[in-house]
Amino acid sequence: MDEVFGVSMASIVTVLVAMLAFCLLTVAWVAWRRPVIFKLGVRNIPRRKAQTVLIVVGLMLSTMIIAAALGVGDTVDYSITDEVYSQLGHVDEEVVASQNVEAQTSSSGDVKIDAAALGTVEQALAGDHNVDGIMPVLKVEAPVVDEAKGQSEPNVTLVGLDPTKLDQFGGLKDTNGKTIDLAAIPVDGVVLSKKAADDLDAAVGDTITVYFNNQPVQRTVAAVGEDTYLTGVGRSQSTGKDQAGLALPLASLQAMTGNTDKITAVVISNTGGVRDSVGASDAVVDKLKAALPGTNLGVSAVKQDGVDAAKLFSSVFTGLFLVLGLFSIAAGVLLIVLIFTMLAAERRSEMGMERAVGAHRRQLIQQFIAEGSGYAILAGMVGAALGVVAALGIGFAMGWLFGDFVDITPHVTLRSMIGAYCLGVVITFLAVSGSSWKISRLNVVAAVRDLPDAASSRRRLRTLVWAALMLLGGAAMTMAGLSGNSAFPFYLGMSLVPFGVALVLRFFGVPSRAVFTTVGVYLLAFWILGSAEKLDSIFGEMDGGFEMFFLSGMFMVIATTIVILQNTDLLLAGVSRLGGLFRSKLPAVRTAVAYPGAARGRTGMTIAMFSLIIFSLVMMATMNQNYVNLFLGDEANAGWDVRADAPNSNPINDFTGTLAAQGVDTSQFKNVGVVTSPTSFTAPVRMAGTQDWKNFPVRGMDGAFIADSTLKFGQRAEGYATDADVVKALANDPNVAVVDVSAVPGNGGFGGFDNAFTLTGLKTSDKTFKPITVELADPRGGQPHQATIIGVIDTKIGSLVGMYANQQTIDQIYPTPTTTSYYVALQDAGQSDAVAKQVEAALLPNGVQATSIRDELKDGQKTSTGFLYIIQGFMGLGLLVGVAAIGVIAFRSVVERRQQIGVLRALGYQRSMVSLSFMIETAFVVGLGCLAGTTLGLILARNLFTSDSTAAGAGFLIPWSIILTVLAATMVVAMLMTWIPSRQAARIAPAEALRYE
Repeated sequence: MDEVFGVSMASIVTVLVAMLAFCLLTVAWVAWRRPVIFKLGVRNIPRRKAQTVLIVVGLMLSTMIIAAALGVGDTVDYSITDEVYSQLGHVDEEVVASQNVEAQTSSSGDVKIDAAALGTVEQALAGDHNVDGIMPVLKVEAPVVDEAKGQSEPNVTLVGLDPTKLDQFGGLKDTNGKTIDLAAIPVDGVVLSKKAADDLDAAVGDTITVYFNNQPVQRTVAAVGEDTYLTGVGRSQSTGKDQAGLALPLASLQAMTGNTDKITAVVISNTGGVRDSVGASDAVVDKLKAALPGTNLGVSAVKQDGVDAAKLFSSVFTGLFLVLGLFSIAAGVLLIVLIFTMLAAERRSEMGMERAVGAHRRQLIQQFIAEGSGYAILAGMVGAALGVVAALGIGFAMGWLFGDFVDITPHVTLRSMIGAYCLGVVITFLAVSGSSWKISRLNVVAAVRDLPDAASSRRRLRTLVWAALMLLGGAAMTMAGLSGNSAFPFYLGMSLVPFGVALVLRFFGVPSRAVFTTVGVYLLAFWILGSAEKLDSIFGEMDGGFEMFFLSGMFMVIATTIVILQNTDLLLAGVSRLGGLFRSKLPAVRTAVAYPGAARGRTGMTIAMFSLIIFSLVMMATMNQNYVNLFLGDEANAGWDVRADAPNSNPINDFTGTLAAQGVDTSQFKNVGVVTSPTSFTAPVRMAGTQDWKNFPVRGMDGAFIADSTLKFGQRAEGYATDADVVKALANDPNVAVVDVSAVPGNGGFGGFDNAFTLTGLKTSDKTFKPITVELADPRGGQPHQATIIGVIDTKIGSLVGMYANQQTIDQIYPTPTTTSYYVALQDAGQSDAVAKQVEAALLPNGVQATSIRDELKDGQKTSTGFLYIIQGFMGLGLLVGVAAIGVIAFRSVVERRQQIGVLRALGYQRSMVSLSFMIETAFVVGLGCLAGTTLGLILARNLFTSDSTAAGAGFLIPWSIILTVLAATMVVAMLMTWIPSRQAARIAPAEALRYE
């Protein structure tokens, strides 16, 4: 993986190593110049081994999460780039039919070009030292049957190669790595790819039947080759999965298919090996661009584009996991602060004695930094190692989930782990330094006597300084967001300003509870309404990305924690009254509720930790559940049950009649509609008046499909008041079309790539829009054809993707369809899978692939859901932070309260009451965090889902089973982590506890 958030990974690691070196040099300086201070710090690490282990576990989480995220990026980058290199081999560029000299897609067999294109390319690249091979290629898709084995494949890519030029591309290799002499195979011989041989259960010497133009052609398997471009293996544009292929001499395939003097592409091999040849692509492409204008040819740097796409995809994956991991990292930072706050509380008298004998504040800071750095170095090592394990586990899960689309090979680079280790240690070091600065501020006399610092009502100038920083910084961020129409700085600024106002009010003596409770309520209201149309109508619609999820979660949790802390006494009073119902346990209840109120900072950090983690998990689980329900609703299939895709190599003249002749009961068919695809996947489309062609699927609909589909539109053009008006225009008006929501900016899909087509002048929030004129490229080189977009298909219809127009409109532009899809509505929708199998078996010679639309949607949703489960599992690592926090708090509390426990036992507290007091305290704090996180997660999920125009009218579901499972598991583990030290506390002898120093 080379980039994260657009920044070079090498640069990131260099900076992080420098930062780590600075941190370590700081510690080394303390060890050299202040050896006594250094020893006082590090001596505490081995003193209590169990607690040290817990502290290391808590501190390692940040490193582990960062390492796991970077490792996932490495896995995706390695897997996809390796597939690109292994499949393309020595093929670096393709010259194909194209409206533009820069072809947007690689060859797919839809449009043939004259074989004379080979001469054009050879002339353009003559004498170029960057090129060592040029070869013509013909690709055709057809069904293949091995009748002896009873196996068939409805779509196999037949690739014709020039045997005299194969050596320039590394030659054909069999599965043992030996070269196959294509020129020496029998006249009727073919070379099957390994995938085709496996799918057909075919072996060398078998006779296979290729169906083309509805005629069977017998061929003999002469060899079985590796799965590469040269044997026809590649990504199917219709299914996204690897498609089997077979190779034969170019002249043989031209004669068999009637494509004399026709080819699909001219491929080019750059000088060098399979991987290093990519460096010459820019120079080769530039030279071809200069030579191809006016030829209706374009060049595509297929290998370079594939590698770049893989790197971009891995960068996006890594960024996604890092952003999601920020919640756990933030919780980890809170844990660091909490740990060192508790360590300071335990050693308060010791620190007071040090100050009394002459130690300065900075020396106390240096002491804690020395100790914290020791923990951090150990935790970084453990975290990086466990991060590798987590990344490998996620890699295997992704391999299981996406194995049909790409071979995922878990892979982690040393560079990523060094970066994760450095960043984890640096984060820990900075958090320790900040905590040390805070805890070094103590009253020497009170600390020596182990008394709390006396509260001072004196106004401090630094309060106004912080207030000014908050006000000025918040105002600047708000104005920057408004001027740039950017959501992140605007919402950040609007959230910082109230803290500045609150600090000013506190400086002038306004009570803390009133001020900060108001701030908390304001922040909650602001962020809950932040995605609402009312706020947008006041400030305008802002542009924001996935980072807003993190920002909203942080401020909502901060606001809730502030409100809870400012009103802790009210909550604790309620718990105390509840405890009054159990008279025998009332002393334990009152003791338990006393400590959270006395240590509000510690309580607040613990609540915030659990709130952050539970919030993110509940939010993701709820959004996942609702979108699954939305996209698998009754409207998702547009009223159709089965889709049968037929390639143009074996056309079907009468779909229903042919099926009936083959014995299929067509009386169960309620309606049949036809949709054609003029290209295998995408076609060049652009906004009228612009120059750059983009990619988008284009489809043609016959009258029956338009009339019998259940079409709904989320957005309609002006002049079309109802869905029926749009449907009527599609049936009767020439040159109108509709698109799915992926063409609307901000909805992802194809719009997530630079060369993907999106509409301008249309937003997701628009209900109506002015009709938009687009242009479709004529593959024969004629003038572009204009079409008017009048509607956006409702996202609830998940089975329709691309641009849809009347078939007559499509016929004006494209000569012949690549694929014809027959849509069938059944009397009994529950029989869709069985009917799909019958249709595919009956039309096998035509290469038909039939699918139950409902099952296809479910399979696609399972993949999406499975990926979201992986993300939730990754985010669930943050629960380890909370568990470690509870363990640290409980163990440290036993040490910190040793004398208090002795006093309670001396006053008559039984062991069970001491233990119960700790358990109630944990249940109260963790329960508040879980309750706050769950509530906030559900509120934000509901706001986002109901504000989404694609979810208009859909009900909001709460995945109670998942949420309750997470909450129950969290509480059980937290109570278990508390029970162990609470038992230890209960066994302390009163006399021993009272003598504890």
